[in-house]
Amino acid sequence: MQAVKALVIGMGILIIAGLALMVYGLTTKFGAPTSPNASGAAFGTIRANLPTGAAVESVQLQDGSVLVHLTMPDGGAQIMVFRLSDGRQTGTIELQPQR
Repeated sequence: MQAVKALVIGMGILIIAGLALMVYGLTTKFGAPTSPNASGAAFGTIRANLPTGAAVESVQLQDGSVLVHLTMPDGGAQIMVFRLSDGRQTGTIELQPQR
């Protein structure tokens, strides 16, 4: 009878320890929200020159990048792509109207 009682107490301790480890694991993995800037460092102010006569149509966040959609005075469009991790402009997509 002593052996059964010790076995039940031992298994209870193992269950409590396992639950504590599970809670610890979940809180460390999901506890802190992640920012789009994975390094946690701010990149400061981004200064980008818009083409003459261009107007900002929309701004969209997508997969760690900011897409700035511009409308051009000639009827075309331009999309400027910036990386959120460091604020650098990674590219420009120019869309020209068909003539």
